Amino acid sequence: MYVIDWLHKNAQHSPGKVALVDVESGRRVTYRQFDERASRFAEYLSDHLGLAAGTRVAVLAHNGSDYFEMLYGCAKAGMVMVCLNWRLPAAELLPILQDCAPQVLVAGDGFLGVAAELSRAMPMRAVLHLADDEAADVPAGWTEYESVLAAASGRIVEMPARDEHEVWHLLYTSGTTGQPKGVIQTYGMVFFNAVNAMLANKITRDDVFLGVLPFFHTGGLNLYANPVLHAGDTVHIMRQFDPQVVLDTLDRRSGEGITMFFAVPAVYLFLSQHACFAQVDFSAVRTMSAGGAPVPRPLLEAYLAKGVTLCCGFGMTETGPTVFACDEATARRKTGTIGKPVGSMVTRIVDAAGADVAPGERGELLIKGPGVTPGYWNLPQATAAAIRDGWLCSGDIAWMDEDGDYYIVDRARDMFVCGGENVYPAEVENVLFQLAGVAEAAVIGTPDPQWGEVGMALVVLRAGAALDADAVIAHCRASLAGYKVPRHVRFLEALPRTPSGKVEKHKLRARFPGPG
Repeated sequence: MYVIDWLHKNAQHSPGKVALVDVESGRRVTYRQFDERASRFAEYLSDHLGLAAGTRVAVLAHNGSDYFEMLYGCAKAGMVMVCLNWRLPAAELLPILQDCAPQVLVAGDGFLGVAAELSRAMPMRAVLHLADDEAADVPAGWTEYESVLAAASGRIVEMPARDEHEVWHLLYTSGTTGQPKGVIQTYGMVFFNAVNAMLANKITRDDVFLGVLPFFHTGGLNLYANPVLHAGDTVHIMRQFDPQVVLDTLDRRSGEGITMFFAVPAVYLFLSQHACFAQVDFSAVRTMSAGGAPVPRPLLEAYLAKGVTLCCGFGMTETGPTVFACDEATARRKTGTIGKPVGSMVTRIVDAAGADVAPGERGELLIKGPGVTPGYWNLPQATAAAIRDGWLCSGDIAWMDEDGDYYIVDRARDMFVCGGENVYPAEVENVLFQLAGVAEAAVIGTPDPQWGEVGMALVVLRAGAALDADAVIAHCRASLAGYKVPRHVRFLEALPRTPSGKVEKHKLRARFPGPG
């Protein structure tokens, strides 16, 4: 199968329609302008620099309309864009650059110092900067992004049909399980994710999406910015997540007309804890969906009380990411379900021997379909370990009900065994969130001489709340089997999270290796 230039198609059909809106600056980019600016960037890479197809172009920048210009410009030029995590210091970014060997680095405002350090350690053909601060200390030899676009001819570069297996960009995993891996993102993955997302979410040409997740994360690019752009709709882009701005923008009274919103549970949690949450009118937003981690039941209920049904889904960087996207009717009927696999995606739940389990039984979720990555950049062994007989091993524990609707229990690696019984932290965390004073909670397993492992609850309290360990344990004991009840409780200022909002439990396990 071949993938065509859908940006150029939309520019032909709806040249004056607004494609991209930068929330912070108010900048608005039409499809004609989007296509032209992406073409100018492609011309710079191919004609001015003379780079060969497949060359990597690394981008270290906050969210913005220019991010998509570069992504689609790389597609037109046949380059591979590397979306760098701007929260990482230079010491952690350098191994990533050494792995993917880019010839171009683009640095956004605020990252010039890190980019300078990287470019000294690893010389490249060109370094561009997006910073619009005239007083910024830009190293000699760097080129300003807008001047590059201005110097190009302005001719439209239409991307030639790309083989679905050709690499478009690299997304490095967040590192919650160790060293980041470059997950290959192909043209076919992005295309099929767009189709699956459009089918599951009934995306029309009248939708307006608000994107808040970072673009170096698959949730930022593909849930649902790229599908919305594929459909010829409008994407409002937040530079960084700000609860007040999100609530103001989603409010019907803002006049922005946002119809779609996606976020991870942490974002929904922070929004629900904001002082303005109770006054926001969400009625203009036709779909609000969540993914990235199980959503605690109390959080789902907090939105239901506002008339909002959070539709839970499931996906991975390795799956493009959309695998499941629950519809609103099912979400209301079955709290916490992720629904059935969507579009072209196929799934199984298997036991330790690889045999399919019966409805109601737990096992590992396996995934197959054209949205699944061909593998990890420069890591054939990791690829072989993750993809077996064509099935991607997700590492997530799931179960399916009699209707075929799926539920995610927890990450397999987060499970611990207490007295011979499996404990899934997400179940315990759901109970912890029912305590009025709890703002954030995570549960990990910790060694115990009698039971092998027992639970430790890491709790962040709401401002002004007062709870002690005995109260937390007593609350859990009233709702959980004895072996699931945490034996230890620690109170923290905040939980460590990835930029996509996932709790970094490997950091918690390292910090609290035991009860002492």
